[in-house]
Amino acid sequence: MELSRWERLAPLTGVAFAVLAILGNLIQGSPPDFVDDPQKIVDFYTDSSDAILLGMNLALVSLVFLVWFLSSLRRALLAAEGGDGRLTAVAFGGGLLVTAMLLAGFALNALGALRADEDGTIAAEVAVVLQDGSSILQGLAATMAMVVLLAATAVVTLRFRALPAWLGWASVVLAVIGLIGPISWVLLLLFPLWVLVTSIVLYQRQSVPDPLHTTP
Repeated sequence: MELSRWERLAPLTGVAFAVLAILGNLIQGSPPDFVDDPQKIVDFYTDSSDAILLGMNLALVSLVFLVWFLSSLRRALLAAEGGDGRLTAVAFGGGLLVTAMLLAGFALNALGALRADEDGTIAAEVAVVLQDGSSILQGLAATMAMVVLLAATAVVTLRFRALPAWLGWASVVLAVIGLIGPISWVLLLLFPLWVLVTSIVLYQRQSVPDPLHTTP
């Protein structure tokens, strides 16, 4: 069955996610480190509240496109895996968990900026809880969910050729990075780029016939 124009463009929602997520986090500026003095976190929310709110709103909107991208990825993985699509279900479930954890993390960060904007300041204890909660949800919970998504995608890719082998091995490397505690945060930075690349690959492969399923 021939795909409609919107169905052909659907994989590119991953590009929209990557652009909005990266732009949103750049706009808000560099948040304080986990070990920084609480006053520095207070200053971050009070001095940069407008930039944080704008950046987090863009980041939150990006998650709408991430879910649409995940549906396109699920379709490609399921077509390759066949059967009950157990691994595909694992990948899609991991992707939804990524979305949920990022959503909560972005929202907590936006809440700190909103409170500071409304009151002109924010209590140090509240600022620390919101900033730490946002960091843990993004840098720990979300990265663990990314490992699930990446690992399952890699297995389906390398076993059933759902995506190019090089992308499967790249997914393996990223999943391993996410499991190494001291550097797992790096996965949070690389994940939008993985989605960007995978999105473009999915879009391009729609017009390339699969030699295994082409009738002579």
